[in-house]
Amino acid sequence: MYCREKRFLFRILSISLTLFLPPVLAGDTTEINDITQLNPIAVQRIISPTSLDEIINAIVTHQGPIAIGGGRFSMGGQTATVGALHIDMRNFNQVVRFSKEQKEITVQSGITWRKIQEHIDPYGLSLSIMQTYSNFTVGGSLSVNVHGRYNGQGPLVYSVKSIRIVLPNGQLVEASPRRNREIFYGALGGYGALGVITEATLMLTENVKVERQSIVMPLNQYKKFFFENIRHNTNVIFHNADIFPTAFDTVRATS
Repeated sequence: MYCREKRFLFRILSISLTLFLPPVLAGDTTEINDITQLNPIAVQRIISPTSLDEIINAIVTHQGPIAIGGGRFSMGGQTATVGALHIDMRNFNQVVRFSKEQKEITVQSGITWRKIQEHIDPYGLSLSIMQTYSNFTVGGSLSVNVHGRYNGQGPLVYSVKSIRIVLPNGQLVEASPRRNREIFYGALGGYGALGVITEATLMLTENVKVERQSIVMPLNQYKKFFFENIRHNTNVIFHNADIFPTAFDTVRATS
């Protein structure tokens, strides 16, 4: 998947795509791997920017494919591209602005969800929407438009006020649901194909204590249970249901 002249390439989440990639060449030392350590990929060069200027300069001067990496939890070879410039965003991870009164925070895209929560927790605030695991980067999560276990909240895009993204020509664009909305909705869930997301402004909410409740039931009873007890229950913040691997007719519903 290429984007204009700079040819941003980001493989879609399909393990089968790795079958068409050339193997890592013997002697290559510039190698990227994901968290499983099962997908070594030889790249041309790796940079770990700490400034916006470094990111822009890398994009406008590189004459080939560019891959963007975060926490490297995408498994199946999506973390990098063979022969590409690999931009490792993990050191681009600072809080840019924070407002307790407006309940919003602006962060660099290499920051993890855990680091954000540690920053806002003393103020009694929490992220409005995030994925289940907090060690992913914001940029990676935005790129796939993740969802969490939040009841009725939908995917991550609904908690994002705006983003800043560097396009293939080096232009820095601010995008939101009202401004440059095509770029905003193309980048969130766009798997890095439009450019490099550098910042995001996120909505926050009040932090509250939660109590975990769990119930086991036959699978054929779960739909009725969900719509009667969960779907429109404002007291339920998180919910998920797991089918037992040894008994596919049984489900554990946790709220």
